[in-house]
Amino acid sequence: MKCCIVLQAGMLKRNFKILVFALFLSPAILHAQEIDSALINYNLIDSYPQNAAVYVNDELTGNTPLYFMWSDSTFPKTLRIKYKGYIEESETVNSSGIFSKKYILKPSGRNLLINPVKADKNTHFETKRKVFPIVLSSLVTAGSGIAAFYFKSEASKNQKNFDIYGDPAELDKKKDNNLIGNISIVALQLGFGALMYFLFLD
Repeated sequence: MKCCIVLQAGMLKRNFKILVFALFLSPAILHAQEIDSALINYNLIDSYPQNAAVYVNDELTGNTPLYFMWSDSTFPKTLRIKYKGYIEESETVNSSGIFSKKYILKPSGRNLLINPVKADKNTHFETKRKVFPIVLSSLVTAGSGIAAFYFKSEASKNQKNFDIYGDPAELDKKKDNNLIGNISIVALQLGFGALMYFLFLD
């Protein structure tokens, strides 16, 4: 008896799920079927690229992708597909049957964006670079950069030693190292500026 009650409860639960599915999903399915059946009676014009203007007998009908119906029963009709920078496509439709077509538009060669970077791209300098000034300024830049790092690090060590041991000589060393470090930084900037000049401006 208990087993029968459990089985009946399971069947009721399953039937309830089916009922909910029918109530909520069936209208959506029917609506989708109505849309599909409605679109069956429409003409379709698409293109690549999309958003091309579609003209029927010189009258703008819309832009691709375009679903539409013939405005009257007079045939033949002339279709024209226009998109800026592409060759215009045209076609004559002789009957009122459903028309469906996708046009692959070809570039006309006009009004197309040209990448100025690629157009003027050159992997070589137009004039021959002066080797000696470039090498010299590179060495000055590298050497002064290394010197600036070294002497600034030494000045930092001098300060730490003074804080720990209180030796006044460490402060004198710190001043000297800071001075040389600052001079090296100036030399670094001058060397780098000279390098950029001889590479790109001279």
